[in-house]
Parts: sequence; structure tokens; C-alpha cells
Amino acid sequence: MRNSAFLFASVCCLLSMAACKKKNNGGNSGPNPLIGSWTFNGETSNASTTSTVAGPVSIKVVNLVNFATTNNSGDLTFNSDSMVVAGLGYDIDTAVTTYTYVGATIDTAISPLTVTTAPFDTLVAYKLIGQDSISFPNGSPFAFALQGFQPPVQLNGFHFSINGNTLTLHSTINQTGQETYNGITAPTTVAVTSVITLTKH
Repeated sequence: MRNSAFLFASVCCLLSMAACKKKNNGGNSGPNPLIGSWTFNGETSNASTTSTVAGPVSIKVVNLVNFATTNNSGDLTFNSDSMVVAGLGYDIDTAVTTYTYVGATIDTAISPLTVTTAPFDTLVAYKLIGQDSISFPNGSPFAFALQGFQPPVQLNGFHFSINGNTLTLHSTINQTGQETYNGITAPTTVAVTSVITLTKH
């Protein structure tokens, strides 16, 4: 597990599951504030995984990555209960810092992380919760996988705010699973916070 770093693959926007934990008290009041077309401006995210193996010598691997997308493109069009994604794409060029703890020793490694998401189109259903949250009951186009981590991180809900023509989506993931490094499978926790911004046409 030494010098191991995780890679983000199949990134579609890296937003989070379980950001929508609030209750829908009595349904929505007022019109849907999301209706219309929005241009994708970009996303910033902070992510970490922590894997631990118990034994005669304890092992813990912590991976940290921060990034802001570049070369952003695409539009999201919200209808009453569906979202049309057209030409959504972006690049990530950053680094992953890995801390490996073996007993009392610590090893640090930095690995490049470069991801290009080619523009893609899709259609997904969504549900408005109150006036500041949405969920995607059948999955959203915002998804990512971590190499070796199971189960894949599910990205199904967001809290949002609108200021003028700017829509900001906030998401937080806290998920547990298993991750495999160099043939060793270990219990793993994943934490991701993401912010994505869009501008209305």
C-alpha cells in the first residue's frame, strides 16, 4: 500500500451524493426556480479517502486532492421534472497527495492527476425538494469513480442557491466502502465537498 494514489476516472462533474438530507415538508411552494437553460462555468472540489488495515503492524493510507475544472463547456436545461445535458465537458489537471502510515513511519508521495471529460449529452429525471434542494432518483450525470473503491460513489443530491443569474450547487459526500491497493482490500471512507456554478442564458 506504500506510495499508492487514487485516480479519478469517468468523471462527469464530481458532485455529491446525500447533499439533500432535508425533509420535504408539504411539497414545493412557489414556481420551480431552476426552470431554464444554464451554462456550466466549472467546479471546485476537495476529496479524501482513508483506508486502514489492522494487524501486527497497522497500515493507513490517506489520499488528498483539490482541483478546479478548466476548459469548461456545456449547458444544463431544467424542465419541470427532467434535466437535459448538452455538451458537458471539462479538464482536471492537479495532483494527488498520498500519506502512507506503516506503524510509526510515514511516507509521502505526490502523483499527477489529469482527466479530460469529452463533451457528452444525456437526459435525467430530477425531483425538486422545497425551494433549495434537488435529487436525482435514477442517478445523475454528475458522477465519478475512484480506482479500486467499491461501491462506486453515488451522486444523487444537491443543495442550491441562486443569486441573480448565477446558480450554485453544493454537495457533500461521506461514504464508506472497500478500496484495493496492490492486491490488499481495506475498509475505506470517502469525503468529498464540491461546488459547481452555472449562469442562466
